[in-house]
Amino acid sequence: MSPAWSIFLIFLFYSVPSVILYFITFFVVLKNRKLFNSSFFQLFLFDGFMNIYTFLVGFVQVRLMSITRTGTLLTSFYLYIGTYTSLSNFLTAMTFHMAYVQYATTALISLNRFSVLLKYTWIEPAWKHYTWLLMLTIYIIPAFNTLRNYETEIMYLNETDSYKYESPMPSSAVFKYLIPFMVITTIISATLNIASLSIVRSMKAQLRQKVETNLIIIMSLTCLVQILGTVLSVAIVWTVGLPICRVFAFILPFVSDGLTLIQPWLLLGFSQAIREKISVMLGLKMKTSILFVPRSNTL
Repeated sequence: MSPAWSIFLIFLFYSVPSVILYFITFFVVLKNRKLFNSSFFQLFLFDGFMNIYTFLVGFVQVRLMSITRTGTLLTSFYLYIGTYTSLSNFLTAMTFHMAYVQYATTALISLNRFSVLLKYTWIEPAWKHYTWLLMLTIYIIPAFNTLRNYETEIMYLNETDSYKYESPMPSSAVFKYLIPFMVITTIISATLNIASLSIVRSMKAQLRQKVETNLIIIMSLTCLVQILGTVLSVAIVWTVGLPICRVFAFILPFVSDGLTLIQPWLLLGFSQAIREKISVMLGLKMKTSILFVPRSNTL
């Protein structure tokens, strides 16, 4: 088995269950809207759908192309869209576009958790009311950069007998705005999550039980993946032309997949309510009533 196929099978091993779990959590959250009614879950649904979209773009743009060989049906497909359509440019643009969206969304959810901790009674309703507008803004604004800058060419790699899309733009130009954006949003996310954890730790034990601490932990772990992705992206730009750059470029897609697919696993691991509802849905547990406690109903 070729290395490309080995990597592709590893990718399927963790991505397929993750996507399935995404749709299961979507169903559970939407079916139990009265239970999962916080602004966090509005953001989770948006983030989840955007991550599924990111996954599909990466699957077509990178993963599937990595196992495309000369003379196959997939070769004809990729050559056609690369020669006669603008779809290849669109896919490349979306690869960078969704990086903007992912990093901005992580910062937004971190801000959500921090601000709700400060003044729940009026900030939480405000989030519920305006979340859709913030999410729409996050998705649209990067288009002013991504939909006009990322042209691609299809290239045949003789050493691996495969194809890939390559931008004629130098790496410094490709990442000119993305890298600073990633660094800034990562710093914001990390700062907000550290501040949130500090606030929770300073609370009295009785008050701490009423705070959705699990959601803050979920965002803190997501932020760690974001930090790793940022470090690798910066390292790739700084080491262009050096052998170590290939190592960073090999690792980065897996870290990007982690940022894309980790959310439902963290929710499953840290939310008892989600675990109970999924267990009941799958017939693994008898249906029981979950005690409603204000501000801690998703623990």
